Amino acid sequence: MQLAAQIGLSVAEWRQMTPRELRIWADAYLKQQKRMQHDRKVMTYNLSALIRSMVWKKHAPRYEDVYPDNRGPMDDDAMYSTVRALNKLFGGKEE
Repeated sequence: MQLAAQIGLSVAEWRQMTPRELRIWADAYLKQQKRMQHDRKVMTYNLSALIRSMVWKKHAPRYEDVYPDNRGPMDDDAMYSTVRALNKLFGGKEE
């Protein structure tokens, strides 16, 4: 039960699981934690590289240079599909 608590399962979920299912959940949780740890390391490295460039240049680069926005303006078809998705999400009807 301690393992179930560590991976965030409720008591009811734990009681309905077989040991094999619990092991599968635990493995998935471990993979998720490793992936999150890797992502944090990458973010830390990127942040340190950005800070280094700011220190040596004595000014920060523009936000657009660091994080370019490649999306561009939305065309009519993309706008219409977005509106349809939002309408469906909020329970609207198409007429």
